[in-house]
Amino acid sequence: MLPRNDAQRLVDRYFDFAMPTYRFLHRPTIQEWFEEFYDTLGAMRDAHSAPARVALLLMIFAQGRVYMPDNDRPGPPDLSARYFLAAEHQLTKERGSIRLTSVQARLTQCYYLLTQSRINHCWSLFGTVSHLALAIGLNRNRRPDATNGLSQVEAECRRRTFWCAYTLDAYLSAALGRPRSFHDEDIDTELPACVDDDELTTDHISTSTLSRGPSVMLGPLAHMNKILRDLYSIKPISVSCRAVRTQRISKDLSDWRVELARFLDADVFSTSLLIPIFQRQRNVLNLTYWHAIILTHRPFVLRDFARLSQQGGSAGNEDPQTEASMQQCLTAAMNTVNTIDVITKSRQMFRAFWITAYFAFTATIVLYIYVIQKRASPPEVYSNYFSAATRCQSHISGIAEKGSLSERYCLVLEELRVEALRQAKRMHPSITGLGGMDSHSQGNGFQTAPMPVDGSPSAATTYTDFMGEAAIDFNGMPDSAPSDYSGWGQFASMVSSGLGHLDAFLNDDSFEL
Repeated sequence: MLPRNDAQRLVDRYFDFAMPTYRFLHRPTIQEWFEEFYDTLGAMRDAHSAPARVALLLMIFAQGRVYMPDNDRPGPPDLSARYFLAAEHQLTKERGSIRLTSVQARLTQCYYLLTQSRINHCWSLFGTVSHLALAIGLNRNRRPDATNGLSQVEAECRRRTFWCAYTLDAYLSAALGRPRSFHDEDIDTELPACVDDDELTTDHISTSTLSRGPSVMLGPLAHMNKILRDLYSIKPISVSCRAVRTQRISKDLSDWRVELARFLDADVFSTSLLIPIFQRQRNVLNLTYWHAIILTHRPFVLRDFARLSQQGGSAGNEDPQTEASMQQCLTAAMNTVNTIDVITKSRQMFRAFWITAYFAFTATIVLYIYVIQKRASPPEVYSNYFSAATRCQSHISGIAEKGSLSERYCLVLEELRVEALRQAKRMHPSITGLGGMDSHSQGNGFQTAPMPVDGSPSAATTYTDFMGEAAIDFNGMPDSAPSDYSGWGQFASMVSSGLGHLDAFLNDDSFEL
């Protein structure tokens, strides 16, 4: 056990920085359990609830620690991993009925696994989380009732826990291209209340700030579920139907952002005055919003990718819907890169930012593919996008560790970067650099690892251990564009499933007309 003061710092880091939007725990309750944990030297006073509570506390310690600067982490380097294993051991001691705390402990384990790039382990464990959540009815609406022992705090935490699990379900589905565990037709529980923890007690919830409208945390995430259901279903949809759904989802996203524009669109000077948790919330919500925009519109970016790569031509004239969607997707990708620029410049880009790295990866793919599509156009048409993509790739590389998801992202992005540069140089042999990327200076006021433009990998990052034969065969693409745009997910899912050939994505029979 760490000294109490050091452990308290881990708890504070968890609530004040690590979890800006997935706030499913009640801080006063956790603080009470923390005091009991140290007062009893880990034994706890209630033997029946002790294993789950101790497991949850240990996972809070683990999660809080990985979000601290390397030089400020208490304990030995592998302490977070030890906490995870100790929590696993505690959960094996559980007996009797399933408890909410059991679900919360395992859900926290899922988030921790993602910070360690163990996404398949997370997905497997999340299956248990979803089953336990359904088993105790977290998907069903239950109101506080003193007669059946359901307090205001527990009722609210049930809602928070379910909707955070629901959100993670959407992320895993989008990132891995796998079916979701929760289905909307099985859910009738209310959204969490927009209320601070200090306004929520066992028998009272403040009415001054209480709101049952869509919470800030769930706004773009609820839309993401709609995007996955309406635009990425395994059932094919017509082009006209896709266009109608895209417009409807775009409007919903725009309406949500208007409600929070004052917070989300504040200038850099204003946001620098925010406390860390609000800065994190703003960044995460902005990145989530831009990612939702990309998910909505990226099928139109992919639409002619295979055909153009085969023909070596330019996109030509697009219909207004395609052009508008392409511009929205590009704008969202550029805004994602700009946000990550700010995070990196402020030295707040941690290796534990699993979702930030995923958002960056998705946005960078969009930019590289657009450059490849526009290779026949004058370089000034796409040079800024190439520059932004290489800069974002460099940011991901800066937090990549050996064998991590971030390193695998860099492998995929390096293949695309080299191909984009090769295609551009083939069309414009005299080109020497794109967007000033022949210089080691990024031109944005700070330094990152340079990405060369000569087609060779950066000396700062070694991809050869992962490369093997996992190169993209751009010449093996089918003549016709894919009709099922959900195939894009294989760009991401191959990262976590052994780095198979990317050309399999483009030659899969299921994506041909």
